Amino acid sequence: MPNILILGATGYIGSALSQSLLRSGNHLVYGHARTLEKAKALQRDEITPILAPSLTSPSLISAIATHRIDIVVDVAGADKETFDLLNLVKKVGAERLENAQREGVLVPKLGFIYCSGTWVHGSSHVPVNDLMPVGTASAPLPPAELVAWRTGLEKEVLNARDVLDVAIVRPALVYGRSSAIWTSLFSPLLQAARGQGEGNSASSAAVKIQVDDDSRPGLVHVDDVASGFHCAIDKLSMIAGTGVYPVFDLQTSQEDMRGILRAAARELGWKGGVELVGAGEDLFARAMCTTGNCSSGRAKIILGWTPRREGFVQGMGVFVRAWESARG
Repeated sequence: MPNILILGATGYIGSALSQSLLRSGNHLVYGHARTLEKAKALQRDEITPILAPSLTSPSLISAIATHRIDIVVDVAGADKETFDLLNLVKKVGAERLENAQREGVLVPKLGFIYCSGTWVHGSSHVPVNDLMPVGTASAPLPPAELVAWRTGLEKEVLNARDVLDVAIVRPALVYGRSSAIWTSLFSPLLQAARGQGEGNSASSAAVKIQVDDDSRPGLVHVDDVASGFHCAIDKLSMIAGTGVYPVFDLQTSQEDMRGILRAAARELGWKGGVELVGAGEDLFARAMCTTGNCSSGRAKIILGWTPRREGFVQGMGVFVRAWESARG
């Protein structure tokens, strides 16, 4: 039964992944917690907490050896901290191999799976895939500026294959459950709907949303993201060292942003118009408008990924209710 350490275990993707692993009965799941409150939350969910103030804390790094962790999964979404973390994990992996060599035994490499995202492909109306380079002069398109740093980190992860078994999993724009990343787009519609119900004289005006009119984001439900990482964990040792390029895009649909927001407005009770005014210079808004035209064929063929939650607009009533409830 492999020991899996999830960084970001209390977060959006991390919590879904933890439960997927636990339900399988095939893994012992450990989770990083930055506070005692979050550590207790992990324990309630049957996850063994490792309490440490940061991803680079000595207590967290030493726990990889103490608990004989087999695979570290980073879904924490950190920036500079992840570069430093990777260097520390590489050191642990190298020491594990050196110790085995001194003892004359064969041991598996420490595994490391990194959560990137399909925004590194940039905005494309033509098909792209996970075998194409990103963040280089030969890449088809530049990455979304907000996540341009991820391309350098992906390179570092792939270059660590001498001491680690690695994989990179790139979810498209995620929805479902709390759908927190959609708050900047859904909140104006909810506020307008509530004002409309209070007899607001401006209720007939169109709600302006900071989105590009021609945006068609690639999408994936959080449950399918969790199952994609679950598959990567289970297949990591099988693909390591085989020549398989260990980068996998996860996307289940591509839907136009105008249709998404119209459906959300309808379900939230907004009866007025929705005007897409463009993302402007806001980096997050521009990233949300990234048109994703990715293929997940390799994840399905190599990892055995079978997504089951397809269609954002189709299930919008359920999704906006979940989002609204998560806001408290």
